[in-house]
Amino acid sequence: MDLRVANHDEDEAVTTWTAQIGGLRKLPQRIAFNSIDFGRLLWWTVFAVVPAVLLAFGSLVSDKGTYAYHMYCAFLMTATLQSSERFISMTAKLDQGAGELVSTYHMGEPTLFRSDEDVSTSFEDVESARFVTLADQTVVRLYYRNSFTNKPTVFLVPSDIEDQFRESLRQHDVSIRGESEEDSTGWVWVRFVITVLLLGVIPVSAVFIWPVGSWVYVLAFIINSIFILRQGW
Repeated sequence: MDLRVANHDEDEAVTTWTAQIGGLRKLPQRIAFNSIDFGRLLWWTVFAVVPAVLLAFGSLVSDKGTYAYHMYCAFLMTATLQSSERFISMTAKLDQGAGELVSTYHMGEPTLFRSDEDVSTSFEDVESARFVTLADQTVVRLYYRNSFTNKPTVFLVPSDIEDQFRESLRQHDVSIRGESEEDSTGWVWVRFVITVLLLGVIPVSAVFIWPVGSWVYVLAFIINSIFILRQGW
């Protein structure tokens, strides 16, 4: 991971950092970070229950019945890989005094979606936060007072400014969730393993068992593989 920190204010009230987690070898880490965005119930429903039900139904009906399963896995795989690209290159600026965080996700090169816009997040709109340490990198997940928001929610935070980030949240009445670091980290890796199994290993194996309805997944797999490989090692 390439993580650079630069303070642009003498009193260190404003801190800017850049996080770069690009390339194929960092893909597992990006997918794991991406899973932090989901609540447990939502994640289990989307990533485990629905594909399992579709697979069971399709296998009982006929070969063509697995088409819905392959289509769902193709869509979810593409959405997961593309949304995890926000961690390939990310810049953030924390204004501790104003309680404001300005972030930019540069995504991959190439990518299906381009996002180079600065997004400002006020801590006044944040209800709580959860810190998770994963692979020697701290990730903070912000929970907004408004459940429906298009603001970014997950940020990579350098260890040397984590205390500053926490203090800024407390100053603006943002509660920090007390979930233990060990439980949080373990849960993230469990999600990663299940994601790989349900969106990668099982669908690829199903291609050889039920090839009739699997073309949509094969197409999505090839397209996503090309994008990932072109982003480098």
